[in-house]
Amino acid sequence: MAASAIDQLVHLAHLVLGFGAGAAAIVALAVSKGGRVHRWAGWTFTGGMTVAAITAWIFMIARPLPLAMFEATVALYALGTAVLALNPRWRWARAGEVALLGVLLLVMLAVAVVGGRLMLAGAGVGPAPLVLFAVFAYFAVLDVRWLRRAAIPKVDRVRRHALRMALAVSETVRAPLITFADDLGLPVPAIVFGTFALVPLIYFAFAPQARKAAAVVRA
Repeated sequence: MAASAIDQLVHLAHLVLGFGAGAAAIVALAVSKGGRVHRWAGWTFTGGMTVAAITAWIFMIARPLPLAMFEATVALYALGTAVLALNPRWRWARAGEVALLGVLLLVMLAVAVVGGRLMLAGAGVGPAPLVLFAVFAYFAVLDVRWLRRAAIPKVDRVRRHALRMALAVSETVRAPLITFADDLGLPVPAIVFGTFALVPLIYFAFAPQARKAAAVVRA
């Protein structure tokens, strides 16, 4: 009985924090970048999405959904790299970026293995695993190039932050849609293609404000 009550509370927290994070993301995108409201909304989004991703993993231990598990992990990767991009003076910041790249590489390996099996089994996922692998590989290449740089100007840190946050926002939409794709009657390939389109849309909408935001960033 107690276990059932705890499970319900965890599900409720997952839903509330997930939707709350989505609302915070809208606020962060709407207000002036780098300002107090933007930072407050950004931290709210980061906290909410972090807990939502962790609780999603807890749920999937009992009901494994490989693609959704990948998305939850990548959400944590995106949030971590976004935060560290603006906080290079934090202790172990560089080590954290290396570790997050390692996590992404492990996800890519899992996508290649599990995605290949799903496609061979005719699971109806179409080219979705290939798209996931290609997008994650793109971010991995960017990470390797980033880690090889010595001096990084603030504006580049802000741009990296913006791109990673755009990826995290897309995960906010993509993960639940993949989880309930069968119930909603939505094809997985359409979900993957459609939600990844949010990344460049968000990033390039923000790009013109990068220099202005860099002026107020303490990095």
